[in-house]
Amino acid sequence: MNKEWTYQELEILRRDFPVLPCKEVARNLGRTMHAVYCKAFNLGISKGHGGTVWNKRNVKLLTDFYPIMFNKPLAKWIGVSPSSLHRKARAIGLTKRPGFLEDRRKDISALQSEGLKRTTKTAGRFRPGQHGNPATEFKPGHQLTPEQAEKRAASCRAAWARRKQRDELKHYGIGVNR
Repeated sequence: MNKEWTYQELEILRRDFPVLPCKEVARNLGRTMHAVYCKAFNLGISKGHGGTVWNKRNVKLLTDFYPIMFNKPLAKWIGVSPSSLHRKARAIGLTKRPGFLEDRRKDISALQSEGLKRTTKTAGRFRPGQHGNPATEFKPGHQLTPEQAEKRAASCRAAWARRKQRDELKHYGIGVNR
């Protein structure tokens, strides 16, 4: 059952929603985050800055640890995206401490080698000179028949449609594993 919004609650929502995290506004109002988001949307109230709210605690963590930590784990710890963290650090004039990269050369090398080990399901499947099934490979000078060309084109269109749909779902935060 939906609880009616009082005038005082609406005033608190208008005052706090643009500047405080939604979780905190919901706790202050005794409502769910979903209810707060929906009411703010219906009233046309927005965060005005992409949704990231930098409170005093987060700024303190950023100023203390930005010079000595890598951005990705620090962003995860604070609860913001790495790009948001970098943007805020630049805005308040933070930089990495001198010698940061030299001191962490071993860590950086480990991260790079870990990234190189990752492969997709198809990348690097065959080494140079190695072949799959010779019976199904195209021979030099081979021409596709119109039926084969249409079948290949239809397959490509279907693959692109699936990819577009997956990317749209990813945009809305819905994970699709395919």
